[in-house]
Formats: sequence, structure tokens, C-alpha cells
Amino acid sequence: MNKYPLLSKLLLIACLMALLAIPLALVRDVIAERSAHREQAAQEVARAHAGPQTLIGPVLWLPYTETYLRAVKAEGKAGETREELVAEERVSIQFPRALDTRSRLATETRWRGIFPVTVYTSQHASTGRFVWNEITPRNRGGQITLGQPLLLMGVSDARGLLAAPQLRLAGRALPVGQAPGSSPLPLAARVDLALLQPGAVLDVELAFDLAGTGRIAWVPLADENSVTLASPWPHPSFGGDHLPRTRSVTASGFEATWRVPSLSSRAQSQFVEAGKDNAGIEQFSVALDDPVDVYRLTERATKYGGMFVVLTFAAFFVLEMVKRWRIHPMQYLMIGAALVLFFLLLLSLSEHLDFALAYGIASAGCIALLGHYLRHVLGGWGPGLGMSGLLVALYGVLYGILVSEDNALMMGSLLLFGVLAAIMVATRRIDWYSVMGSEPAPAVGGFEDTRS
Repeated sequence: MNKYPLLSKLLLIACLMALLAIPLALVRDVIAERSAHREQAAQEVARAHAGPQTLIGPVLWLPYTETYLRAVKAEGKAGETREELVAEERVSIQFPRALDTRSRLATETRWRGIFPVTVYTSQHASTGRFVWNEITPRNRGGQITLGQPLLLMGVSDARGLLAAPQLRLAGRALPVGQAPGSSPLPLAARVDLALLQPGAVLDVELAFDLAGTGRIAWVPLADENSVTLASPWPHPSFGGDHLPRTRSVTASGFEATWRVPSLSSRAQSQFVEAGKDNAGIEQFSVALDDPVDVYRLTERATKYGGMFVVLTFAAFFVLEMVKRWRIHPMQYLMIGAALVLFFLLLLSLSEHLDFALAYGIASAGCIALLGHYLRHVLGGWGPGLGMSGLLVALYGVLYGILVSEDNALMMGSLLLFGVLAAIMVATRRIDWYSVMGSEPAPAVGGFEDTRS
């Protein structure tokens, strides 16, 4: 290997980069562990406050019994039949023709240790209309016996109800309580059977306050659904099966309106088929995501950590060739260790400070340390400050990649292209044969090239 000093140096640097991949992987494990602790803290707050909420209903739910005569084969008599009285229990579910909901949502930050968790309280006021359709027997000659009709509604976490819902149907106030165990939703109000005349128009008004954590969603069960939500939260994330028809998001909050007709949703049929399990029914939602998730940003930073080390080592190696510097492999290892330590500093600081401030402090500390070290390694303040300026540029580009997720690929590609171009320009006059320690190849045709 002494015959090829450049190759030896390249192999040593490659081994150092492979060695530095180990602490980078350990930093990523620490980030995953801290993120898991944050999720656990959010779950603990949700258990004490209330979890994500999904609002369903109201719907009219009427159990009934259909009695009819059915012909069955007589035992022991071939070809003869007898009539048997059959009673089948069924349920009629009727959805609102229209339901308009206006909601407001306010957020609050709760702390579990050092982890912030966003919770909310919301106020909901809904107006709608039912048109009762008469229940017709499914079998010829069948007789219908009606049970107790209920107006059902539900929230996914009833602990979030701050008071009993205020409900009026056809101008009458109805008390809301827990639904019977056979109903598909947890809240119910008893309805006077006399109101359910064929073609009867029943106006409904519903108001309640609800607390939750993280996300709020609605299931569009009416024929015409309209929901308007306003909140001072400036970073909503709209999701689910239907996006808002109109939305306005500013630094002071957002307002969004959904309009979902039953023709564009399968929620009604899914609700009927689901029974008591309402999971998987179409819905639309708003998540109160943290716009600056320090763990996601730090994890993304470590994904660029390998490239960061490679680019720094490449810059030192090229300048070592061009400027005739002598940098020992141990010094490369020290520089790489400082680069890796930056990501651990970033994680620890960002848990207590704003991410931009944490990034600035961590990068400034690492650049100052490397600048001081390189002043002695390279033999003066000039080279040390020059390399520090290069590191400032690299840290600046990395921050731009982190905060601009949509443009990360383009910025990373441009960075790599710029580094390759700089290396090619800086090394365009190097005689690599002499640097490699080998003789140059003979000129074509046996003539020596004497051009300068």
C-alpha cells in the first residue's frame, strides 16, 4: 500500500465513514425512543382528558316486530303443508334529510414532563330535518308491531362530553342518556311514537360541548350534510374521505366547510351493515398536527448525516490534495465525531427550545469547535476560518432541506451537483498519476507528450 499512498488514504477515509455510520445509527435509535415517549405522553393525556373524537348522528332508530304466516311442510304427510306463525325482530333506521352543523374549536397545550400535547374543547350546534317513512311489511299479510323509537347519536369518547347534549325534536325537548346495549350508538333519547306518522316532518336541534385530543371527525349520515368548523389553530391537517369544499387558513386560525351529499358517500349503507362496530365508515376530519415536529425533523436530519460526513470529508480530502495539507486519519475521525455529535445536540436542545434556535445553537457550537481545532490542524486562522465558512454553508443548506420538505429532493440534488462541480474544478490541474505514486501512461503511438 505504500506504493499507492492516495489509494491508502482513500481506503482509510472510507473505513472511517463506515465507522461513523454506527454512532449515526445510535442517534437514530435515540430519536425513535424519544418519539415513542412523546406518543406515550400523548396517550396518557388523552386517557385523562379525552381521545380523538368522531361525531355520528343523529339517526332515528326504531325496533319492530313483523308477524306473518309461513307455509311449511307437514311432518309425515308427503306434499301437504301447514301454516306457521313467524315473528321476526327487525330495526328501521332512518337518516336525516338534511343536517347542518356549525362548530367552533379552541386548543390548549398540556404538558406531560417535557412533552407538549395539544388538546381541544369544541362547541357544536346542529339543525336538521327528518321525514318519517312508514314501515311496510316485507312479507305478504305481515303485521307490524312497533317498539320504542330512539334518536341515536354518538361520540367516540364519551368522557369528552362536558355536559349533557341539548336536544329538541319537533319542538320538544328530549333528555339524552345512555343508549340500550343493542343500539349501535352510545347516546339515545326516547321519541314519542305518536310523532312518527307517515310523511311527518320532524325538525331536530342538537347542541353540545365536547373535549378531545389531536383529531376531530364527522360521519356524513344525512342525505345532505354540511359542517362548518372555525378555530384559532393555524395549522390544520384535513383528512378522511372528503376534503372541505371551502377553507381559509391564516396565521390567526382557519375556517372550513364540508358539504357531502349521500350520493357521493357510502356512509349510510356502511352504518347499516356495521351494526355496533362503526370502524371503517366514511368520515372527514381535521387533525391538529404540530407543524414543527422536532423528532420528525431531527430524524430527517440524521438521514442526511451520512451525506453530510461524506461531503465534509470530500472537501477536506480535495483541499488536502490541492493545498498540500497533511491531515491525519485520526484528525478525520475527530472531525467526523464532531459532525455526528451535532445531531445528538440538536435532538436534546430541540426538546426544550424552538427548533430553529436549537439548530442554530447546535450548529454554531460544532462550527466553533471545528474552527478552533482546524486552526491548529491546518496551521493558521486563515485555513481554519475558510473551512468553517464551508461548514456554515453546509449547515445552512441542510436546514433549508429540513424546513422545505417539498423541495428537499431538488435542494439535495443541487447540493450534490454543486459539490461534484467544485471538486472537478478544484482538481482539474492535478496530475493524478504522480499523486497516486505511479508512472504516467505512455503517449499514443510511442511519442511522449511534451505539452505544458
